[in-house]
Amino acid sequence: MQGFLNSVRDRVSRFMYGRYGGDQLGMTLVVASVVCTVVASLAGWRWLSLLSIVLVLVELWRMLSRDHAARSNENQAFLSAVATPRAWVRRQQGKWANRKTKAYVRCPHCHAEFALPKGKGRLRATCPKCGQKSEHTV
Repeated sequence: MQGFLNSVRDRVSRFMYGRYGGDQLGMTLVVASVVCTVVASLAGWRWLSLLSIVLVLVELWRMLSRDHAARSNENQAFLSAVATPRAWVRRQQGKWANRKTKAYVRCPHCHAEFALPKGKGRLRATCPKCGQKSEHTV
């Protein structure tokens, strides 16, 4: 049995040699496919099942492709498209983690948001972006 498994592993390894494989865009396509499948099975929407199959086929095509440059460019375009929303989510997570010790206020001049220590009463703060001084109650 062990010899058979080694033989299969070697064949798959030879087949995949030189192919692109998986990346972040591919993983997102797989997750989207799973979500579509679950929603389609719960809601009974056949078109969503079809979309799920299409997403899996696109990911298989990408993984088996030998055009590394094109697939890498697609992945880079995807990563730059999701960079801003991901950064916003990280900022919100940081704000949530520090919610007990910091108050987030906006500069009245440039509307930039910055943190001040909570529970200190009325503070005079300098905006890190525009350098203007303003008073805030925290």
